[in-house]
Amino acid sequence: MNGRYPSGMGTELSGRKHRRSDERAGLRLRSSEARLHALLSDTTDAVALLDEQGRITYANPATERLLGRPISALLGSTPIEIVHTSDQARAVATARACLERPGGSERVELRVQHQDAGWRTVEVVVTNRLGDGAVRGAVVTATDVTDRRIVESALVEVRARFHATFDDSPMGMTLTSLDGRILRANRSLSQMLGMSEGSLENVSLAALAHHEDRDAVTSALSTAAAGYGVGDRSDARLVHADGRPLAVLVSASVVRAHDGGPIYLVIQMEDTSAHREHDRLLAHHAAHDPLTGLPNRSMFLDQLKLAMRDDSDPRVAVLFIDLDRFKAVNDSLGHPAGDRLLMTIADRLRATTRPNDMVARFEGDEFTVLCANVGDESGARAVAARLVDAISKPVLLAEGEVFVTASVGIAMAGVDLDTPETLLRNADAAMYRAKESGRDRTECFETAEHTQAVRHFRTANDLRRALDRDELHLHYQPIVRLEDANVTGFEALIRWEHPERGLVGPGEFIDLAEETGLVVPIGAWVLETACKQLVRWHQRGADLSMSVNLAARQLAEPGLVDEFAHILAATGVRPDRMWLELTESALMHDAEATISSLRALRELGVHLAVDDFGTGYSSMAYLKRFPVSSLKIDRAFVDGLGRDAEDSAICAAVVNLAHSLGMRAVGEGVETTEQLNELRALGCEYGQGFLFGRPQDPSMWGGRPDLHGFTEPATS
Repeated sequence: MNGRYPSGMGTELSGRKHRRSDERAGLRLRSSEARLHALLSDTTDAVALLDEQGRITYANPATERLLGRPISALLGSTPIEIVHTSDQARAVATARACLERPGGSERVELRVQHQDAGWRTVEVVVTNRLGDGAVRGAVVTATDVTDRRIVESALVEVRARFHATFDDSPMGMTLTSLDGRILRANRSLSQMLGMSEGSLENVSLAALAHHEDRDAVTSALSTAAAGYGVGDRSDARLVHADGRPLAVLVSASVVRAHDGGPIYLVIQMEDTSAHREHDRLLAHHAAHDPLTGLPNRSMFLDQLKLAMRDDSDPRVAVLFIDLDRFKAVNDSLGHPAGDRLLMTIADRLRATTRPNDMVARFEGDEFTVLCANVGDESGARAVAARLVDAISKPVLLAEGEVFVTASVGIAMAGVDLDTPETLLRNADAAMYRAKESGRDRTECFETAEHTQAVRHFRTANDLRRALDRDELHLHYQPIVRLEDANVTGFEALIRWEHPERGLVGPGEFIDLAEETGLVVPIGAWVLETACKQLVRWHQRGADLSMSVNLAARQLAEPGLVDEFAHILAATGVRPDRMWLELTESALMHDAEATISSLRALRELGVHLAVDDFGTGYSSMAYLKRFPVSSLKIDRAFVDGLGRDAEDSAICAAVVNLAHSLGMRAVGEGVETTEQLNELRALGCEYGQGFLFGRPQDPSMWGGRPDLHGFTEPATS
C-alpha cells in the first residue's frame, strides 16, 4: 500500500483505467466499422464479410442487387448455396487456399444465381481477414462481368465467323488497305491465281489485273476507299501465274473504325471463267447450226439487218442456195450419208466465199450467203458461180462417190422498202424460179417478181381473214345432160369478194390456199355450204346433184372422211347426190394413200370424178384402181372440137376410155353449138360451160332450178 491511497484503492483505480481504455477502443472500432459500411454502401461491387465458419456477417447493397435477395436473407447464410453446382468445387478450393494463407488473396470467376434473373457471371476476389494475429474470416468482393463476357463471347464468335468465312470461302477474298495493297489473301484466291498466300501480301491488287482492266480496277478501289464501297458487282479480268486471263466478278465492302471512317477493304472475287465459257458455248449453239457449225437462220437475219443498216455499204446481196435432188441421197444412202454430204458442202462454201461474206445453213439442204459490198448483179453472179462450181465437184462418202448440183437465187438490196425478210424471201423466190427452169442454174430476182411477191404476201394475209369476215361466196354452174339438155346438177365454185380489190378469181388464191394450208378450213366451209344449198333445192322439189372440188391437201387430212360424214349427217344430204372432183395431180400425189382415202369416201355413198382430165400425168394402171365414176374432159381439148383434129381425137379417146372403165364422160367449157354437137356425136353424156350458164349466185337460178329446153342453145 502506498502512502497516497488507502489499502485496495489502487487496484480499483487500475481497473477503471482499463475499462475506460476498452470503451475507447470499442468506440473507435464501431466508428471504423461505420465508416467502412458507409464506404461499402456506395461501391458498385458486391462486398460480403464472412466469419470463421464462412457465414455472411455483412453484405453491402450491391450484393443485394447482384443476387436479387434482401440483405436480411443473406446474413447467416453461406455463399456456396448460391454458386452454380458446376462452379462450387472451384469456389471451395479458392476459399480454402485463401484462408490457409494469412493475408492472402485469391481470384476466381464463378456463376451465381440471381433470385429472378437467372445466372450471373462474377469475378470474385477472396481476401483473408486478420485480427490479433488470428484468422477471423474473409472479405469477398464480386464484380458482375456477365455483360462483358457476353460481349467478349460475341466478339470471339464474330471473329471466328469472319475468319471461317474469309479463310474457307470458295471465293477469292482479300483484306486490302485503302491504297490497294493486299494485307491478307485467302486460300481460294491463291489457288485461283496459282500463287501462294504469302506471295500475295503487299501486292497491289491492280497489279494482278489484266492490263486492259487495270484502270477500271484502280478507279473502283479509289471509289471504295473513299468510303462508298462497291455496291454492284462488276466484271474484271485477273492474270493467272501462267499468264492466262481469268474472268472474275468483283465486289468490295468497307470496314470502318468506331468513328465511321474507312480503315480497310474486304474484296471478294468469284472466278466466272467457266460460266463465261458456258455462256459463250450456249450463245454459239443458239446462233449456229449443230451439224455444220455454220451460222443458223437467226444469226443470218441479225447480220443481214446490220448490213442493210450500214450506209457505207449499200450494195448487199443475198444468195439462196438449194441442193438439187438432195432427197434422193437421203432416200438411197440414208440420212447419215446425207448429213456427211451437208457437212462437206458447208466446208466448201465456207472455203469459197470471200472473207467478209457470211455463209449460213438456213434449213435442211438450203444455205444462204450474205455478200457485203458486192458491187452489182454481175458481182453477185460471180460469187454464185464459184459456189456452184465448188458444190458440183464429186463428194466421196463411205457409201460411194456422190454428185450434187445447186439452184441459186440472188436478190440485191437497194429498194427503199426492202427489209431483211423481204430480201431473203426475194432470193428464195428467185431460187424457186431456178428450180422450175431446170435446176443447176442461177436466177436473179426481178422487180416484177418483187411486185408479184408483195401481192402474193398480202393476198395470203387477207385470205386468212376472209372466212371470218364472210368474204367468201359460192357460185353454182349447171351440169347438163347432153341427150335432152336438162340440168341434172351444179358445180360449186368459190368466189372471193375482196373489200378493196373487188371480185378475186379462184386462179389468184386457190393455189395460195393450198400452199398455206388454208385450203383445209376453206374446203370444209365449201363442202358444208354446198350441202346446205343442195338441201334447200331438194326441199323445193328439184332433184339435183352437187359437185365440189377437193384439193390434194384436203385429201391428205386424216380426218377428211369423218368430217365429210358429219357434214352429210348434219345437213341431211343424200350421199349419192354428192360428187367430189379431184385433179389428176391430186390423185397421183401419194397414190396408195389416195386410193385408201377415196375408197373410204366412196363407201359413204358419194361419187368421185377426175377433173381436167388429159392435162395431168395419171397412170392408166392406177386409174383403174381409183373408185372413180366420171372423167371430165379439160376445156382446152373441148375448145378445139370440130376445128382441131388433135383436140377432137383426144376428146374421143377420153370418152372411149371413160366408157371402157364404166365411167361417164363430162365435157367442160362448152361455149358453142358446134362443141355441143361434137360431144353428142362422141357419146359424151354430160357437159357444162357458158353455153348452158355461167357460175352465178344461187338466187339467180331461182328456187327450183330444174332447167329444161336447151334444144336451141344460145351462143354466148
